[in-house]
Amino acid sequence: MIILIDLDGTLTDTAHERFKPFKDGLQETVIENIPIFRGAKQFIINLINAGHKPIILSDSHPKYVNKIAQQIFQIPAISLTDKPNVEKTLNYINSNPEIAHLFTEKDNFMIVGDSWLDIEIGRRLNIRTVLTQFYQASSIEERDGIGQDWKPIKMGPTYYAKSFDELFNIIQRPIENLLAIEAIFHNQNSSKAVKFLHRPYSDGFATFRCLARQEDGECDKYARADKYYQIDNPNRSEAFLNSLAQATSNYLSEVASFQNLRWDYFTYVSDKKTTNPPNKMKEIFDLVNSPFPKIKLFEWNENVTGSLRNQPNYEARRSFIANNLHTVEGIELQNKNIIVLDDQFTSSATANEICTQLRNKGVKKILFIALFYLILPVVSKACPQCGKPLKIKIRRNDGNRFYSCLPAKFGGQGCGYTENIA
Repeated sequence: MIILIDLDGTLTDTAHERFKPFKDGLQETVIENIPIFRGAKQFIINLINAGHKPIILSDSHPKYVNKIAQQIFQIPAISLTDKPNVEKTLNYINSNPEIAHLFTEKDNFMIVGDSWLDIEIGRRLNIRTVLTQFYQASSIEERDGIGQDWKPIKMGPTYYAKSFDELFNIIQRPIENLLAIEAIFHNQNSSKAVKFLHRPYSDGFATFRCLARQEDGECDKYARADKYYQIDNPNRSEAFLNSLAQATSNYLSEVASFQNLRWDYFTYVSDKKTTNPPNKMKEIFDLVNSPFPKIKLFEWNENVTGSLRNQPNYEARRSFIANNLHTVEGIELQNKNIIVLDDQFTSSATANEICTQLRNKGVKKILFIALFYLILPVVSKACPQCGKPLKIKIRRNDGNRFYSCLPAKFGGQGCGYTENIA
């Protein structure tokens, strides 16, 4: 496998602003002054010994990048890449016959890095990505997003790694390390989830986890917008529902393995009576093999009208949930710990409002699990007719993907051109 790996903040502890003159080529790089993350050199050696080909992929100046690549790691490098643009990277790949033929199968490549720029360039190249978390930022770097948690996560990396051992395991066993729902559709059981948010309280916490990515635009082939849209399909199959339930069960088994945490109930965000198909979440919930007692905790008002997805912003969504969805009466929740299952995590309005309601009922610990979460859009192809950016859309009835130059009647400004994606 070809491993395109970021340098600053991933292999070397050089993301700090004080290294900028060296990275810009304005000062001579002294190798002895370059801090290397513990385990980085052995990680590169392990990759090579396992038959992989690591290549440094960096925005920094060649005077800086090439010196480190050659003298510390003894591997090739691509510098001044201007992430997330793909031109420099593709030129390098296509000019090297040894690796160019491998690019026809995108699973031969993987990008590793610590910022949203690394993840976006990987998505534009349609290859799997790993977000590393080795560098501890003291402040937020605006362009790279270093120090921000939400943007790299919302960019939708395929994997997460907190150590070089974990990273090496991902590269060696990529299918086994997919997110739970993404793995299940490749005939693999996984308990992996995106650790989206953790909000501590003095007497407990609320934590949000997601089991698959719903992509918007270019991405690797393992993201699952096609499967998300099948949840709303009245013709969804029993096998499909069982797959979602099995992936959720796999994750709950991981949750149950932490014996220092006690969970009292497992519940779900129920559906309105007007939902089509009816009881779409209940059917999935009923199929989940839960190590925790199952109960129904939420109900919609009888006279609710409208749809959550049609609300214009986060505040309106929170208000819609607060006015129309409530916890059922007659169940004692004081000092309880609750796990909640929902279909999607988009703006976090549902998750936050439900957590507020449960906390008001005296619940201490809340684990909110979303089957899918919507990742940030990535657009990399222009319309051949009008030149405007093409969006990747999903046909809800069959899950097939296509490019669309979105016309005004569908909320865009394009010419209406469409192109199927093989």
